[in-house]
Amino acid sequence: MSRAVKRVGILGHSGRPNVRRTVARLLTRLARRRIDARVDDTLGSELGVQGHPLGDLGRWSQLLIALGGDGTALRGARALAGRAGTLLPVNFGGMGFLTAAEESELDEAVDAALAGRWPTARRRLVGVTVRRRERTVRRGLAMNDAVIKAAGGYSALHLRLEALGSDLGHLVADGIIAASASGSTAYSLSAGGPVLSQNVEALVVTPVCPHTLGSRSLVLAANDALGIRLLGALDRVVLLLDGQEPEELEAGDQVAIALSRTSVRVLDNPARPLARALHTKLGWQGSERRSLR
Repeated sequence: MSRAVKRVGILGHSGRPNVRRTVARLLTRLARRRIDARVDDTLGSELGVQGHPLGDLGRWSQLLIALGGDGTALRGARALAGRAGTLLPVNFGGMGFLTAAEESELDEAVDAALAGRWPTARRRLVGVTVRRRERTVRRGLAMNDAVIKAAGGYSALHLRLEALGSDLGHLVADGIIAASASGSTAYSLSAGGPVLSQNVEALVVTPVCPHTLGSRSLVLAANDALGIRLLGALDRVVLLLDGQEPEELEAGDQVAIALSRTSVRVLDNPARPLARALHTKLGWQGSERRSLR
């Protein structure tokens, strides 16, 4: 961050007592530096200070600090989508793959962000449009992924896919995931998809438990789009953006998914490259090859 930061927003996982204590300390620390700091409305009610709706906080903040796990980081990213503010996600949860620092590194991370010592990366979001009977019924954005699946989790979906200017055919699967590079290490990876470098602008399309051996992940370029038509299912079918705000789909609905022009600015910790996160967070295995004598 090159410009002086004077407005800092704080978003926290309010269910964790250590987050509440940390926010109280952080507010005092920022006030001493004469930096205006605001918290989201949930934290505000618990700390006895004025809180602000997350959307308003995202518009106001030059720096938004998200204290929690990956879910909190995603909430912060969605609040900053298309805005000038920058996200600093700090892990107070479990996995925290999307976070730039751990709880014990908070002060160091905040100092680095305020001093402009950490680089800022732009992450393009996944854009989704749902059309029903020739009418647009939903538009949305996701930082990680857009997922179509049965609400009950047991019924297979029948989908017709289109990409690369061609009909890709009829897919029968438990669901389908369309992920950004950031989301390639989340649900898509668990479903057998590839890991993408965070600097790659691409859309990873991964079937969930496909009912054929021939269905595999497909990596689409930044200007490619995925078209999905829901043919049917025995259960209710939902669209999930970053695992939140489910939208129920109907047979015949057409879903268009592509990388959006909208992006979010996220701070990168130079001491935590992707390769290190793969080792420490996901248990990536490997060792030097031993020569045989």
